Amino acid sequence: MRDKVKSVTAQGLPNRGTGRFLLVLSILLLLSGCGRAARPQIQGNIPAGTKVDNLDLSGLETKAAQQKLKDWAKGKLAHNLRLVYNGTEVAVSLRSLGAGLDLNKTWQEVSAHPGSAVSSYWTVDKEQTAKTLAKKLSQFDRPAQDASYKIADDKFIVRPGIPGRTVDTWTLIREIDGHTWQEIENKAIEIPVTAVAPRVSTESVQRLAFNSVIGEFTTKYAVSEKDRSSNLQRAAAALDKKIVLPGQTFSFNDTVGPRTEATGYKDAYVIVNNKYVEGVGGGVCQVSSTLYNAALLADLKIVARTPHAMAITYVPLGQDATVDYNSKVDFKFQNNTGALLYIRSQTKPGLLTICIYGKQTGKTVTLKHQIVKETDFEVERRPDPSLASGATVQEQAGSKGYTVKSWRVLKDAQGKVTEEYLGEDVYAPTNQIIRYGVKGIR
Repeated sequence: MRDKVKSVTAQGLPNRGTGRFLLVLSILLLLSGCGRAARPQIQGNIPAGTKVDNLDLSGLETKAAQQKLKDWAKGKLAHNLRLVYNGTEVAVSLRSLGAGLDLNKTWQEVSAHPGSAVSSYWTVDKEQTAKTLAKKLSQFDRPAQDASYKIADDKFIVRPGIPGRTVDTWTLIREIDGHTWQEIENKAIEIPVTAVAPRVSTESVQRLAFNSVIGEFTTKYAVSEKDRSSNLQRAAAALDKKIVLPGQTFSFNDTVGPRTEATGYKDAYVIVNNKYVEGVGGGVCQVSSTLYNAALLADLKIVARTPHAMAITYVPLGQDATVDYNSKVDFKFQNNTGALLYIRSQTKPGLLTICIYGKQTGKTVTLKHQIVKETDFEVERRPDPSLASGATVQEQAGSKGYTVKSWRVLKDAQGKVTEEYLGEDVYAPTNQIIRYGVKGIR
């Protein structure tokens, strides 16, 4: 729907000559006006000295004068404004901007002031003005490019943001309105633009940048245990090159996913009910435990961690983290730094190393534990009819149980040392199981 604004005269504006161009801003600034009473009509020819702006209507009959006024307005509306940006010129006609002469109001002024110079009345379609300028000047708009980053060769590389620009339409309208008709005809008007900042600044991306390994831990595994090694390597690969944003909580189970035959995991020894039995995914807990130690050394906030039921050998006491996808036993940590974390998880024959990259702060972290209690294991003897009488086989080696307290020791860049108590873990003893032969015995 066309939105016609009410007309105004140049007499209502300061420092404006009768030749001032009142196309847009003058009209928009005075959106409301009082209605005028009907004015007397000129009888006979137009008196000498009667002008509309610089158009002389002296001596003309009313119809001829009105036609001349229409023709004059038509010529004005066909005039092209010369709008320029950075050497590129765009021509925009006044008519295309939705301007038009209000003949009735203009003629009322002529009738009310015969023999005098009066100002013309103009209307403008605001929707058309905005639409025309948007179309004609869109070539000068340039969207801002957000800053971003990439990681290459374990290095954080910042892609700086690039400011954009947009045409400042209202400033342009005010600039046009500040010129007379004659000035517009002979002058190119510079198109004003406004800088548009990227939504993601270069500085905000730089704050995410990591610059060092802040936590690293290595554990050993037996290459000869092929199925267990395969599971370990598969889980480690799922962690590699993962990113943890500031404030984000990392879940081992969500990242590695279910450990099933369908996802490529094999049977290997796992701990169930304080015993070692074969189960799909054996060896994955070594990966979660290695990650746990790297996270501790990186001084990250530990959100969820469960020790094994029995002591394991690939990490020190109190430094293990068991996981089980089906029972939702998970290892989680939170990125409580202001920078991005980047995980590298790599396996070599017999070695698993997990590194956590972050922003170096100058602090160092060490871990310590204290064995509070030891519990001896028991020997469990089981008859085996497949073994000859007197023969014995050790089915499972026994191991002691322990109660352990653990701490994280932090030393900041100024040398101040603080200790963080991590908690107390209880590991049950593992019974030694001996099978003895009863073959042939009745």
